[in-house]
Amino acid sequence: MSSILSGRSGFFAFLIAILFMVVSVVYKYINMTSITPGRVSHELDQVFSEVGSVRPMSLLKAEFLMEWGEYRSSERCSEAVSASTRYSGNGFQGDHYVVTYQDSIEFPGITTLRQRFSIEKKMEL
Repeated sequence: MSSILSGRSGFFAFLIAILFMVVSVVYKYINMTSITPGRVSHELDQVFSEVGSVRPMSLLKAEFLMEWGEYRSSERCSEAVSASTRYSGNGFQGDHYVVTYQDSIEFPGITTLRQRFSIEKKMEL
């Protein structure tokens, strides 16, 4: 029993490798479902705050689109925002701006989990 706990056993190394893999997958899942969408929402809020004082709504939307386009093509934006240029569904739907992107996790030995995300920001005067 003491040889298993001392690290001299291949079984113990196998358990450590499995534990590391499980923790890694859980971290990637939390990052994909919570952290990255939160970051994209924050980036939308940040760009909107730069143009939020513009009136009327049509001019606000036009100004936002110009600023968002510049931001998306800059190196300051996250990978998800940069990747959103490759997916349809981005743009205004009424007074809401929608950012659509896809994220994925590759599970070792199992299929890849892919999920499409849509983050909305309501344009308010």
